[in-house]
Amino acid sequence: MDQQTLCDQPELLRYWVWLSLVFGAGNPELFRFLRDGQPPDAVYDAMQAGKLRRLSQSTVKEMAGHTLSEADSIVYYCKSHGILLLPISSPYYPEELRSIPAPPVLLTAKGNPELLTMPQKLAVVGTRHPSPYTEEVTAAMIAGLKGHEIAIVSGFAKGIDTLAHTAALNSGLPTIAVLGCGINVNYPRENAQLRDRMLTCGSGLFLSEYMPGVQPFPANFPKRNRILSGLCYATAVMEAAARSGSLVTARCALEQGREVLCVPPANLFDPRYAGVIPFLREGAAPLMSPDDLLTQYDSYYPPVPSAAVSDAEDEEEQTLLTVTDEIARNETEAAVPVSKPADRKSENNEYPLPEDPQEQRIVRFLRENGERYADDIADALDMDLSELLNALLMLELSGFVESMFGKQYRAVQPGISG
Repeated sequence: MDQQTLCDQPELLRYWVWLSLVFGAGNPELFRFLRDGQPPDAVYDAMQAGKLRRLSQSTVKEMAGHTLSEADSIVYYCKSHGILLLPISSPYYPEELRSIPAPPVLLTAKGNPELLTMPQKLAVVGTRHPSPYTEEVTAAMIAGLKGHEIAIVSGFAKGIDTLAHTAALNSGLPTIAVLGCGINVNYPRENAQLRDRMLTCGSGLFLSEYMPGVQPFPANFPKRNRILSGLCYATAVMEAAARSGSLVTARCALEQGREVLCVPPANLFDPRYAGVIPFLREGAAPLMSPDDLLTQYDSYYPPVPSAAVSDAEDEEEQTLLTVTDEIARNETEAAVPVSKPADRKSENNEYPLPEDPQEQRIVRFLRENGERYADDIADALDMDLSELLNALLMLELSGFVESMFGKQYRAVQPGISG
């Protein structure tokens, strides 16, 4: 699959790359300029003309160190080595990732990009030195998902990450590795064989926010973790000590409004498991069987009735529905006059509101002000952005709010299409 297929405007890739080089990974500053719908070349031109006055000093310094020629070289290198460039405007860019705070504006990818279109993605994280108990549990949990269309997402590090990717392949499940280095960097070296297996089996994919050649510096991984959790409906923590890096991923998941599950400790007094105890105490779901993972998936993506019904069953069901509708219509007409659309409003002349008072404030604001960015809503309502995003997610699942491109939201009247 070529860049033309993956990107609506491949001629803009040079600008996406340049902006990524200048602003760096995990920088929310760039997304503020892009959120108004400006294409990357327009942002580039505005920066060169000195029209963006809110640029940080570090960004201004980076501008002087990178050129479009450098960006062109990176685009050429990626094309020559089978590395895909996925800007946030790409149809293959994961929709789940667009909704997180400071989403990566450009991803590099190698492997099967079709995996990104799967809504069923589960993050599996944990220590680099798991206990035998945790190794057994990790393999069993992932094997229990065999037959379900769920991609296992992890960080390709030693330990739990390696176990997760390997167990996924052994169970016939697709798997995605989110790296804290360049997509072409062989790290960790012990996983070279696993890397080859993922790239040749057709059901593996590597993702990175970093440009090719970037080494795995320690500061890269906390930024990487927001992508790992942001891709997924839930994050499963298999084992974590009190200061484990996998807990950063779990916290990112909570801030993004996603579910967190934790494997209960094999020993409450063993410090190897100390990191999951606070999460379990604060309400994280205990991971006791693969069914717990499937239950969380069903709650995040409510099942849709199957369309695979035989002709006879379909005809019988349609007849039953027609009769039922006719009975209901007659009873309604006998009881009350036919309502006009405006009668859907409540007595206080407003459409129904959610029960939570904070969510009510958000819905009323959007109904009065129309489409708004998450940042603007948070400012207007004096809310923490992560708290607001969690509330918006619940409102979207309840049908009160609709998310749009670039973290814009608008109110949707229940029962009325947006």
